[in-house]
Amino acid sequence: MATNTAGNCYLCGATMAKGAMKNHLIKVHGDCENGEECRVIKVEGVYEKGYWLLIDVPLNETLDRVDHFLRMIWLECCGHMSQFCQAPWQEEIPMDMKVKDLIHGEKFFHLYDFGTTTETLLTVVGAIRRPPQKGGVRLLARNVPPVFACGKCGKDAKYLSRDMDEPFYCGDCGDKFDMDEEQQLPIVNSPRMGECAYCGEADVFAFDPKALAKKPE
Repeated sequence: MATNTAGNCYLCGATMAKGAMKNHLIKVHGDCENGEECRVIKVEGVYEKGYWLLIDVPLNETLDRVDHFLRMIWLECCGHMSQFCQAPWQEEIPMDMKVKDLIHGEKFFHLYDFGTTTETLLTVVGAIRRPPQKGGVRLLARNVPPVFACGKCGKDAKYLSRDMDEPFYCGDCGDKFDMDEEQQLPIVNSPRMGECAYCGEADVFAFDPKALAKKPE
């Protein structure tokens, strides 16, 4: 999977690469007069950087809110434990730490599930002023969902299997092997794809241009 895949801006619908997206958000959407000040945080899969998010979080929010958001959009499957840390499996960062204590350029990690662990890298990449709103964490941009080819016929894959010789299968090829539900997991836009029982559930954060067009200006 490519490390700098394109993403969608959830504020205006623009599509661009990860690095350009950060600059776009700060320059075009980052200066709401009398808005609340936020840190802009880039979140990436440690081993699959093609999965990425850009979020903003008000200064007085805590990392606990960020943890909750990451669980909703990328991680939650069985109520596993999680933590933030300076480096994977090293000094833990308390969940009640305020976002205002994070400095520009700071990197830290989030671990979810201490068995089949999903590791993400977080980087503070800037600051932004946004209109006041109810949600503590706002999704600014997200990578376009990757498309995987069926290992048998080359069509777009529908799910993956951890038990077969080829990991990705379309619906037709999977049916030929009479695979049961426990052998296959859906392809989802998350670095946790294929781990534990993660199925993505209903992705309420999937990019929807029609919903974006309905937002008030």
